Amino acid sequence: MRLLDKIIFLLLFVGLLFISLNRHSHHPIFNYHSQIFADKAGYHVYLPGYFYYDMEADSMEKSLVEKTGNGFRFEENKIITKYPIGVAICQLPFFALASGVDAVKEINSNQGFTDTHHLALNWATAVWGVLGLVLIFLTAIRYWSLSRNRAYLLVFTLLFTTNLLYYMTRDCGMSHTYSFTVFAAIQYLVFSCLDRQKIATRDVLLLLPLFSLLIVLRPLNLLFVLLPLTYILLIHRNKIKRLKFSIRLWGWIVGVILGAIPLLLQISYNYYAYGKPIADGYENESFSNLSSMDLLMLWFSPNNGALLYSPLLVLVFVAVIQQFRVKNYLSLIYPIFFLVISFTYAAWWSPELGCGFGHRGFTEHLAFFALPIAGFFSSLSKPIVRITWIGVIVVAALLFVAQFNFDGCWQSENNWNWGLFFSFFRI
Repeated sequence: MRLLDKIIFLLLFVGLLFISLNRHSHHPIFNYHSQIFADKAGYHVYLPGYFYYDMEADSMEKSLVEKTGNGFRFEENKIITKYPIGVAICQLPFFALASGVDAVKEINSNQGFTDTHHLALNWATAVWGVLGLVLIFLTAIRYWSLSRNRAYLLVFTLLFTTNLLYYMTRDCGMSHTYSFTVFAAIQYLVFSCLDRQKIATRDVLLLLPLFSLLIVLRPLNLLFVLLPLTYILLIHRNKIKRLKFSIRLWGWIVGVILGAIPLLLQISYNYYAYGKPIADGYENESFSNLSSMDLLMLWFSPNNGALLYSPLLVLVFVAVIQQFRVKNYLSLIYPIFFLVISFTYAAWWSPELGCGFGHRGFTEHLAFFALPIAGFFSSLSKPIVRITWIGVIVVAALLFVAQFNFDGCWQSENNWNWGLFFSFFRI
């Protein structure tokens, strides 16, 4: 990265952090707008549960369950959460800093759920989110042959013409930003190995923990990641034949140990909470809509429609059509990837996945959808790129206004309430 690139991404980080802190400054903690509430509290509770309360429910103030939106519960002196441990692992350094600040301030009430710990999530998500965008930028200029101008166009569209901005700044305690960055890191490392035609010790030390973290962030990730990685490996199959392995024995040992840690932490918690290594915290929730999937609602409904709130995804199909013209039929994997995600969530008992700005089931996968979109941007002439920038800025401005006005949940029983949807764009 050049000095100018570093300055731009530093300014982007400051901007995202400001948006996030400003948005949450208008609401008190223990409110449905706050950083640690409902699902977000379920992801977060591992850290205060272990470090402050020795995983004993009797040690924790019972009102915290209700005050944080019932994202976790107490049962037989156990702290029970159905959410996986990955987000807590990603937030650990920021939790430690917040705990240090609280210790200096001698704050002893609501430990692990204080104002400082709420603010720590704003910092955590901004750091992880910008890291993911940096990795996409570097992948674009190093391995996707994009100029810096077009690489910035890619990063800008990923962030501002999708709901990624919302999950980096508004719902910053959710898993999606962290998964996005883990996907971006895996993709970068795969392209790096293919480009160098070598898998070295450092690659193993990074890839094994990243794949493990991917699983404990969102177990479905293990299924979804297969398709885009298959595409990358197939289009570079000639390079795979020439791959050399230069991995020291200690690298394998350390890599396996590092990779095992997130999985062992999750298994340990499962034994503690459920008495078995693999526990289904979602056992009362299922794919009950399998016979009545409504894809139109999933894609276009004002209530979290994927394509409505993340119009960038439309470019995936445009890019694939373009690739068909040059006989790259393997690019069909990306529409299949999109459909696999769509069918999975359409079959879920709550297809829109509850509260959110646009369908969050697609958010982390923007890291992989970036590849075909990058190919589309690389094919544009310079005048068209300028026009594209203008169009993207207009869409970004509209979505920014909408996500800032959005209350956090769809406030209508009608999933097709267009009047409510257009009210988000008021200034």
